[in-house]
Amino acid sequence: MTTMLVAISGGHLAQLHMLAPRIAAGDDVVWMTDDTAQSRSLLDGQTVVHVPTRPPRDTIGVLRDTRIATRALSEHGVDRVVSSGAQIALSALIPALLRRVPFSYVESATRVTDLSTTGKVIDRIPNVRRYVQYPNRTSERWGYALSVFDGFQVEEVPSSSGAGADLSGSGVGVVAKPIERAVVTVGGNGEYGFRRLIEAAARALPAEAEVLWQTGSTDVSGLALDAKPSVPSAVLSAELERADVVIGHAGTGTALAALSAGKVPVLAARSVGHGEHVDAHQDDLAAFLAERGLAIVRPADEITLDDLVEASRWRVTRRDDLEPVSI
Repeated sequence: MTTMLVAISGGHLAQLHMLAPRIAAGDDVVWMTDDTAQSRSLLDGQTVVHVPTRPPRDTIGVLRDTRIATRALSEHGVDRVVSSGAQIALSALIPALLRRVPFSYVESATRVTDLSTTGKVIDRIPNVRRYVQYPNRTSERWGYALSVFDGFQVEEVPSSSGAGADLSGSGVGVVAKPIERAVVTVGGNGEYGFRRLIEAAARALPAEAEVLWQTGSTDVSGLALDAKPSVPSAVLSAELERADVVIGHAGTGTALAALSAGKVPVLAARSVGHGEHVDAHQDDLAAFLAERGLAIVRPADEITLDDLVEASRWRVTRRDDLEPVSI
């Protein structure tokens, strides 16, 4: 069987890549995504069909990309399509329906309480298998099969004595390892920058810390930092594993990357009022992660060194016995 996995770069692609071993076990896999540093790194050596990178809600772009999807379905003999969004899902859905190719849509884990724009469109289209990633969000039209957050577990890093930040409040005894390496990442998000988070991280981090600044489209003029708009997935993963702490926006891709690297991240949700995103869905994901101890969540302007030290006290592991699922 040949399965085509369809997702736009960023959190959508990160999620589908993480779910792929469970939903396409034993299949020949073809990927359909846009050509970015992340997708090139993450899908290196795999069969990939590229579409242009397009702005959100680009209806004309969706229709144009159906031609690419139609050609991919034919050339690769695709038997089924699975997508995690965003609008690229619609580009693949149209030819899949016309060719009677089974289509499954897995809503982004970012959508804790409501459907995305693409999900709302999918909700009205017949002959689509629809899934949410939270068991309490199922309905007559949306089922639950799996989640990217399945299997993550948090445990305290064994404490040590010596120089560092005092965690006991007594001035002696148990201390945390100093923050020497950090990753600050705000994902891609097209034209939406997140300068408030970058500035807060710069204030909170020790001056001597070695920091990878992945800033996306954020305007960092006037800030004394070595900004990198985009970082290949392999490079980012390596830096996340080496870091003492991860600071990021409350995007699914950022959260998953940090958790997969064994880190409890310090996250801040983007604000619509500050022009940092199109809606407030990051608030929902941030609350979900904080409730389960998978992130420390703060307003972007209020991140402190104490938050970073607290995050560094914990590590994340993931069960390796998760079963394949049929969707």
